[in-house]
Amino acid sequence: MAPHRDGTVGVSPQVLRFLQDALVGVVTEGTAKGAFAGFPLREWPVAGKTGTAEAFGAEDTSWFVSYAPAMAPRYAVAVVVSQAGTGGETAAPAARQIHETLRRLG
Repeated sequence: MAPHRDGTVGVSPQVLRFLQDALVGVVTEGTAKGAFAGFPLREWPVAGKTGTAEAFGAEDTSWFVSYAPAMAPRYAVAVVVSQAGTGGETAAPAARQIHETLRRLG
């Protein structure tokens, strides 16, 4: 099924650029940097956000949501792993594997 647009959100180009740069920074300088070490980010720039959800009486839930190519997104990848630690430790490495496949597919 072809994608369709349901609406738009009014965001200035300056705010959009700030958000895109910040999400790229998560992968190049932030909490997902370790997961993407050695990944060809110049060829396949990834933007994303790690997260950790705490649950009383259980281990943390790890998540990482991302998209690529960062400035012209074609793919979105979301990974959630229950009771698996932090987003940068568990979910981001799993998302990297998915991005490796998407990069190869073009």
